[in-house]
Amino acid sequence: MEAEYDFQESELDTLEIEEAGLAVSAASRLLTRLLDSEHFQKNINASTLTDSLRKILTSKIPLQYKDWIAACLVKLSFISGPTKLGSENPINTEVMLYETIPRLIEQIKDNYSPESQETAVIELNRIISEGVVDSTRAVANQGGIFPLVKLIEDGNGRAVDAGLAILYNLSMDAENHPAILAAGAVPVLRRIVLSKSPQWERALNLLRTLPT
Repeated sequence: MEAEYDFQESELDTLEIEEAGLAVSAASRLLTRLLDSEHFQKNINASTLTDSLRKILTSKIPLQYKDWIAACLVKLSFISGPTKLGSENPINTEVMLYETIPRLIEQIKDNYSPESQETAVIELNRIISEGVVDSTRAVANQGGIFPLVKLIEDGNGRAVDAGLAILYNLSMDAENHPAILAAGAVPVLRRIVLSKSPQWERALNLLRTLPT
């Protein structure tokens, strides 16, 4: 864990990043388990480890290697002493922005599991509704707008409700309007309104925020 990986450097090719990510993920998994030992806790520099892991979490390391890094960071935050709770804790916020939100978006993109999609979009809506700083920007930056529109078009019930709520929050930032329009949201929303489905009022409110 003391090795300095700079995942932002363009010189690193895809294979090197994959190999480094695999190594860091394995080390983080081992470290997370070792942190259960009080003796081990007393013989590490939690602050230095936390700083290193935060840099890796926010880097370009592939998403599939970030789960144990995130878990290790959360455990280290408890060991380091009293911290702010929930989204007020900067570590919790970074974990949400760089691991949780990207992972949920990947689940929403998964067309093979409607149940997984519904679970993911509901959880994503909860995070955004709680006002996590930069959460809507993270959704947009991770390419979440197109799969959200697709889910609204093909889904039903709670998944559509949550998807519409997320898109509405995203539409509050005019910078997201081009992507929402390009994803084909307008005809999808109009069909929902005309069908008078249970979500038609929410769809209408979203339409009114867009430059149609």
